[in-house]
Amino acid sequence: MASLTPTTALGGTTAFDETIGGIRIAEQGAPVMASLAMLKGKASAFTKAAGAHLGALPGPGRIQVYNRIGTVWMGPDQYLVEGMGAAALAAAFGASAAVTDQSNAWVRFDVTGDDVVAMLERLSNADSRRMAQGDATRTAIHHMHCVVICRAGGTEFTILGPRSSAASLHNTLVAAAASL
Repeated sequence: MASLTPTTALGGTTAFDETIGGIRIAEQGAPVMASLAMLKGKASAFTKAAGAHLGALPGPGRIQVYNRIGTVWMGPDQYLVEGMGAAALAAAFGASAAVTDQSNAWVRFDVTGDDVVAMLERLSNADSRRMAQGDATRTAIHHMHCVVICRAGGTEFTILGPRSSAASLHNTLVAAAASL
C-alpha cells in the first residue's frame, strides 16, 4: 500500500508562516470551502436554508461571518462558503442550490501588519486602503484572479488565489512585502 503524506498548497508538510519587515504572511493549510449557487425558481427555499445555516447573505463586495462560517458574495445568487464543507451545504440546501467542493481549488494566505495596505496597493487595483472589516473583492494579483477579504481595516487581510498558482502568488506576496 502506498504511503501518502499530505502537503500544503506550497508543497510543504507544514504551512508557510513568515514575517517580512512588519508584514506576516501565513498560509492556511487545507481550507474547507465550497461554492454555493441558487437554482432558478428556488429563491424561497434557498433563502430559508441560508438563514438557518449561514445567517444573512452578504451583498456585493461583502463577506458575512455567522457561527464561524464565512460567506463571500461572488456574483448574483453565487457565494463562496468557507468553513462548511460541500456535503454539509448540499444537505442543508437540498434542491435549492448547486454546491461544488472548492477546498482543493484555493490557497489562502492571511496577511497582517501595519504596512499591509501599502503592500496590497503594489499588487492590485483593489482599493484596500478604503476596505473595512467585512469587505471582499475579486481582483487580479500578478495575473491571477484572487479574492481579497478585509478581516480588520488596514491591518488584516485574507488573499484567496488559485491553488495551482500557489507558489507564484506566494512569491508575489513575499516580494511585495520585502519591497517596502
